[in-house]
Amino acid sequence: MKKIRILLSVLVVCLCEVGFGQGRSILPLNGNWTFALDPVQVGENEGWYRPSVVSDRFDEVTVPHCFSVDKRYEFYTGKAWYLKKFSSRGAGEAHMRSWLHFDAVFYRARVWLNGERVGDHEGGYTPFEVEMTGKLKQENVLAVEVDNSWDTTTIPGAKTSVAYQASNVGQQYPWINYGGITRPVTLVTRPEVFIRSVKVSTDPDLKKSTAKIRVRAVVSGVSRVLVGGRIYREGKVLRDLKAVPVASDGTVNFETVLPAKDVALWDQDHPNLYKAEVFLGDDTLATAFGIRKLEARGNQLLLNGEPIKMGGANRPLDHPDYGSMDPAEVLDKDLGLMKGGCMEMSRINHYPVPEYLLDWADRNGLLIIEEAGNWQMTPKQMSDTMMRRKWQSQMREMVERDWNHPSIFAWSMGNEFQSQTAEGKSWVKDMGAFTRGIDSTRLITFASMMVWRETVKTAQDEASAFVDFISANIYGNYLKNIQHIHEVYPDKAVFLSEFGIRADQVKDEGQRVAHLQNAMAAFRQCDYVIGACVWTFQDYRSRFPGSNVNGYRPWGLVGPQREVRGMYTAWQEEFAPAVVEKVVVGGGPSGSGGSGVQAGGSTGKLTIRVTARKDFPSYTLRGYTLKYNGQSLPLRTLRPGESQELVVDAGGETKVSLVKPGGFVILTKSF
Repeated sequence: MKKIRILLSVLVVCLCEVGFGQGRSILPLNGNWTFALDPVQVGENEGWYRPSVVSDRFDEVTVPHCFSVDKRYEFYTGKAWYLKKFSSRGAGEAHMRSWLHFDAVFYRARVWLNGERVGDHEGGYTPFEVEMTGKLKQENVLAVEVDNSWDTTTIPGAKTSVAYQASNVGQQYPWINYGGITRPVTLVTRPEVFIRSVKVSTDPDLKKSTAKIRVRAVVSGVSRVLVGGRIYREGKVLRDLKAVPVASDGTVNFETVLPAKDVALWDQDHPNLYKAEVFLGDDTLATAFGIRKLEARGNQLLLNGEPIKMGGANRPLDHPDYGSMDPAEVLDKDLGLMKGGCMEMSRINHYPVPEYLLDWADRNGLLIIEEAGNWQMTPKQMSDTMMRRKWQSQMREMVERDWNHPSIFAWSMGNEFQSQTAEGKSWVKDMGAFTRGIDSTRLITFASMMVWRETVKTAQDEASAFVDFISANIYGNYLKNIQHIHEVYPDKAVFLSEFGIRADQVKDEGQRVAHLQNAMAAFRQCDYVIGACVWTFQDYRSRFPGSNVNGYRPWGLVGPQREVRGMYTAWQEEFAPAVVEKVVVGGGPSGSGGSGVQAGGSTGKLTIRVTARKDFPSYTLRGYTLKYNGQSLPLRTLRPGESQELVVDAGGETKVSLVKPGGFVILTKSF
């Protein structure tokens, strides 16, 4: 039983903290809570937060909980209350401090413990903590008031009055305000002096194959203590970091160089991970990290010194059964489909994603741009000091949670705001500097709907002048619009942060596939395009004007319940970094048919040519295999433009699959 309890504790920590320390304890507060809607806002006046409140008429729910998809409260907007009774053993233990940790509550939260208001938070997708030291009893009552309403001061929210958009549209944003305590809740106990955060940065020397590792820890409750650390890979200690005293500002910095024999670079096909551990007395904090070098150099994006170009997808945080809760079983399926469809470089969403998504991306090799929630803010909002501070708070919470994930290669300053205005330019310049002040190890961008317009004639006409690479949302005239961006910004790479077409804007799926194939043909003519991100991976619910009467916006490669459409299959081939074709004698290569005599030398043999794409997508293929009839043939390393021919046994129709490292089948052809 003791081993089982330890395992459960470790699993909980993976959800709510960077790592697990022997001097700290974690008490999950998920599971049974009581719940009540508060549409006319009487809860606070009637003392619903008091331990003496009579709540026998409240409903029972299971936290994490999204009341927007609970059939009893479906799509409710307003205030609601969650109540939880829990025991806290050792709550008054000397030299220990306690916090309530919420992974996410949408959108505003006010927290009471044992009748005392102990904290507030605004921001629906980022974690926050409320200190409970000295306030816990053996038996406790926790009350959380949640409000998922929006207005012109929330992020996301409504627009202030503008001339360029009708007021009925400006009052909405295009995804559902899924309310509730949507991610796990825990009670965290730490020593009086503890490690608050650990940040790891890496700088591989690509010529020597060594890597410089920097570890920065922040200690809370500063005293005269020594802090040490270790670097691990696959459970093996690679480096002991010599204990050093905490600086007067509470920081500790370590630096070491790993020799070539200990360096395994992280990339999309080889997501090698390490662990950094920092310890102070009984307290230990650990984090996973990867060693990789990402650079925006001219109009190229380089990963570990090699140019990469990749497909991707936007994935709204939306599921018919779970709303925005995003349980592991949904994420595992979705991200597996994305990886199998070579959607490997994504501006994944308009707001911070669950950390489990990033953990999966780290382990399996996805590249992610993570974005804080400036969705179409107006110039008035972007210049408002209060709105700037709210956005900065949410951005800081996101960055400080996620700065060790090797999957994240860029931070986005927002989506589709008026970036041609003085306010838009100031926003990108100022918020970019703010974000770099927290984490300078990643690139800066934002998703622009203005940069491709002909009114942008010089680089200073639009805020893309202040980013490391351009992200553009384009829904037609692809070649013309991309070429215009390049004319204005010839030294910047271009990433299509959104492109696509709705399923209800065409007569059939074939027409939709043709639209996107034409888009890909345009991208392949422009060697400065580094990525293209389909809008969207799945259909999503919305009340935004123009949504269908069933409540969905049908942009997806898959449907709401992840039913795979013809679009997904077509896109799997378009986004694959290689072409697989049959070789015929006298007639050249043929995709799935063709005439002539098969190469291979004898009946029952088939020659297959695998060519690494040189246009788009494009990157070096290492460790790939070709599978057929239960057999597997390894491919040699193929750089963009290089080919390899393999002879396979054939009998009737032969299915041949291209398989990535990690076992992801990315392309299947029948010959």
